[in-house]
Amino acid sequence: MKKNYGIVIAVCLVILYVAIRSFTVDVTHDEAYSFYNVKHFWYVESLCTANTHWLNSIAIKIALLFGSESNWAIRWLSTFSAIVFFTICYFFIRSLNNIYQKLFACALLLFNLYVLDYFGLARGYASGLMFEAIAILLFIKSVREQRRSFAFLALLSAGLSAIGNYSFVYFFIAFSVIYFFCFHFKKGHSFFRSKAFYIDAVLCLAVLGFIVRAWIFIIKCSMDLGAGTDSIKEVCTSFINGLVYSKFTYSGTASTVITCLLLGLIIITCWYGIFKFKVHKKDIYFFCSLMLTIILFILAVNFFCLNIVLPYERSALFMFPLVCICIIYFVSEAFHFPGKNIVLIIYTVMSLFIFSRKATLTYTLDFAPQEYTRSVFNYIDSIGATNIGMGWQTYGVYRNYYQMTDKFKYHFKGLPLQDADNITGFNYLLLTPPYSLAMFDITKLNFTAVKVFPKTNSVLVKVTKK
Repeated sequence: MKKNYGIVIAVCLVILYVAIRSFTVDVTHDEAYSFYNVKHFWYVESLCTANTHWLNSIAIKIALLFGSESNWAIRWLSTFSAIVFFTICYFFIRSLNNIYQKLFACALLLFNLYVLDYFGLARGYASGLMFEAIAILLFIKSVREQRRSFAFLALLSAGLSAIGNYSFVYFFIAFSVIYFFCFHFKKGHSFFRSKAFYIDAVLCLAVLGFIVRAWIFIIKCSMDLGAGTDSIKEVCTSFINGLVYSKFTYSGTASTVITCLLLGLIIITCWYGIFKFKVHKKDIYFFCSLMLTIILFILAVNFFCLNIVLPYERSALFMFPLVCICIIYFVSEAFHFPGKNIVLIIYTVMSLFIFSRKATLTYTLDFAPQEYTRSVFNYIDSIGATNIGMGWQTYGVYRNYYQMTDKFKYHFKGLPLQDADNITGFNYLLLTPPYSLAMFDITKLNFTAVKVFPKTNSVLVKVTKK
């Protein structure tokens, strides 16, 4: 146990970081929309968008039933998910052979700021990652011990991850394929006589039926299927951006090189995990490689044959545990050269450096323009502004969260600039970069900058007639 004190401290610090952020990070646009759908529930609007993450919505509803509407209260499930997920990470890291592998695993699993962002927000990605980790843990345990109870709980957890966030359905399908092979199909035709087979089949069909029905509803209603891209390069570069916690724009050559290297690494990692099992003898590496390979195959078929966009950025978070596990074991088992431990230490130091430089208690990479939104709104309220024009994401936080609460409402009236015919009815504008008003006739108006909010470069502008 003494040797693992460092891992315990690292896990506790990461959980503490996430918990503090649940208090200090302002509510984001997507969280606000989920809050609105729960507080002002209409089943059609809730079903019409992939922004509804059902387990997260239930958690928000529970918070409201207890009379709490604060940011930390509606994020309680994500905070709980972080505790469970990183506790499982602790047991995984502890199982590794030497200190260098453990340091490398800590760097990959614990100190990814982009992943930590979503453990501090009221979104379904956190619960999805939690249930995915539980599913992998229980599945490996059930394979080793051949315990039916663990196996069923693993399948249930995988299903809950997909219900928690629809993008995790890729993990659920891959997991189910391997699960049914290991616990049913290997037995030959005798599985038809097993009651457990039908219980598992009903569970899988229920989860898939729920998700497919939800997708059909969304397609007919709004086509709001969530984040996706038709560029393989964008998928790969978004992975690097998450790793370094920045929104870089890459040249064509750079994005091509990153794509080739990343895809090559993942393919080789999976190949080694599957076909060199007799060499490494790590069942968790073998099964995670199989799952990741099945996921990549489904994504390829969807993309090249069905023209379905690829998940990227937050919608690709379901691959995070699988990719990390595969890379950790690949580096551990496939590479044996002088200086390997030094390379692992260098990577760990680089990860800790990025974490120490960019860790923040107020900022979220995907929702940077909404940093300090509450402070901005408080200032606007304090100067007696009445009619405010603002960008649609800022307006989303204002309308869907603050004005829906019982305790945090503002006196001013905010409206989205994108929906306005003109701006003569506003006495103030809250502008965010790139500050464009090209769609309006502003020849008869004067604009005076009242205050600049330096963190987001937002500008509060007073509007008067000439």
